[in-house]
Amino acid sequence: MARSRGIPIPGFASILSDPSDGTATVIQGRDAFPEDEQPTISETNTVHLAWDVMVGLGTLLFLLSAWFGIVWLFRRDLPKPKLFLRIAAISGILSVIAMEAGWVVTEVGRQPWIVFGEMKVEDAATANTGVWMTFLVILGVYAVVGVTTVLVLRGMARRWRENEALAEHQVPYGPREPVDSGTEKEPVG
Repeated sequence: MARSRGIPIPGFASILSDPSDGTATVIQGRDAFPEDEQPTISETNTVHLAWDVMVGLGTLLFLLSAWFGIVWLFRRDLPKPKLFLRIAAISGILSVIAMEAGWVVTEVGRQPWIVFGEMKVEDAATANTGVWMTFLVILGVYAVVGVTTVLVLRGMARRWRENEALAEHQVPYGPREPVDSGTEKEPVG
């Protein structure tokens, strides 16, 4: 049996699982349950890895926000190091990965139960084959929306680059003075 290399804190798991009972709560392992009610080793490893990813990314994002907060508090400016800017640029993606890892912990961690003692996952899974059709339709809609968005943004960028006659305060897609068509019009605003 593999030996844990952690720092032992007597009763700490009991306090975490039920703070009201203190160290009186008994933590049971996988082998305290019947064989058919135990999660598999791969499910256990998946939950462990997802937990590590969730907590690790959450800690990284917290440290990033603390870095920003400290710099803002003392300098009233954004942090300038490239490391900060690179991590900040991908922090949105990292937060989604952390959220999905938390979802994996929740869903895989309950295996093999949907409702403990009442319904197992194998009893709750749908036999409906139409789910794939719905998935493919939604995937197609998102693909069309994504491609359309990229095409529109590229067109806007192209028109921006081609319109060199704009003054510094003018923008191709922002408010501007109405074009004089020979009749006197009131300025908007």
